[in-house]
Amino acid sequence: MLHIADGKDRDLDNGPWIGRRGLNLVKRSGRTKCGKTVGVAALIDNSVGGGYPSDYDPSKTRRDILPTKRNLVPFPVTAYHALAKRILPEFPTVKAAKDTFMREQVELAATDVVPDSVNDEDINSGQFRNIGGTDYTKDSVTLGLGRKKNEDGVPIRLKGCTALIVMSEKAVWFGHLWETLSYDGPHEVFQSTVIDFINNGGTENPEEQQSLKAHSEDFKNQPGASARILYPVGGDVEEDDGTTKFVYYKDKNTRLQEEVFKLTGIMAKMTEYTPSEETELALGRALYQYSPLARDADPDKPDLPVRGFRFIHEYTNEGIHFF
Repeated sequence: MLHIADGKDRDLDNGPWIGRRGLNLVKRSGRTKCGKTVGVAALIDNSVGGGYPSDYDPSKTRRDILPTKRNLVPFPVTAYHALAKRILPEFPTVKAAKDTFMREQVELAATDVVPDSVNDEDINSGQFRNIGGTDYTKDSVTLGLGRKKNEDGVPIRLKGCTALIVMSEKAVWFGHLWETLSYDGPHEVFQSTVIDFINNGGTENPEEQQSLKAHSEDFKNQPGASARILYPVGGDVEEDDGTTKFVYYKDKNTRLQEEVFKLTGIMAKMTEYTPSEETELALGRALYQYSPLARDADPDKPDLPVRGFRFIHEYTNEGIHFF
């Protein structure tokens, strides 16, 4: 029995765990689950070193869809510097323009953090990149979430799954963790597919399933180090039989937070988002951007290069947030 804030007691499902697709269910009071496949991936130690810099060429600002300059605001400070607006696309303040910005910039990202399925099964991801090069064309890094489409042609966004991003002035690790694969089940499955995964990486697609542990030194005691866990608010989800069940993943993500701290020394900030079925909004999309030209030198440490990066995710209807 689980007692929650609204005063209601709910029975926990103690039966055998069966993953569920939850894609073609009749709409009831609960949301559909995020993900489609079941099973626990075979995990091994994946100690691949180094990153995979992209050859992304950032787009020019779209003046036809963004508001005029008087409606634009400077980027908030990341680490101890402000990003150069002339390098990374300017961010609008008008709601409709924000939605357009996120859709277009995620589409332009060099890599979507959701990897292709393997044998028609979802797999969790861990995308790692070194940052800090000086070649604007070769060393820019963009990682998006929300570009890849599912079998129905709908963008795969955060609408029940969990995302983990770890950042520093040296590197970024960005992972997408499926709800049906890892969270909608017992703690043993979560341990195997999430905790063991960030320690050991995966075998189905090693380049996109890199271990956070293998790259932990790129984040420990590094300038600008931070981490964030994005996970859904508690609520009812639809079961295969048309009934609904209350789910809340704070306990499991608190365990994830503890493991991230153990590996990197960073206490990840936990952020709840409200899942949405609306595919045209910024809701559910996330974007990491780095440009070697969008950086300054720390005036107190002129010999230390400062990386120009930002992470954008809208987790409420009130606007997009920079971290």
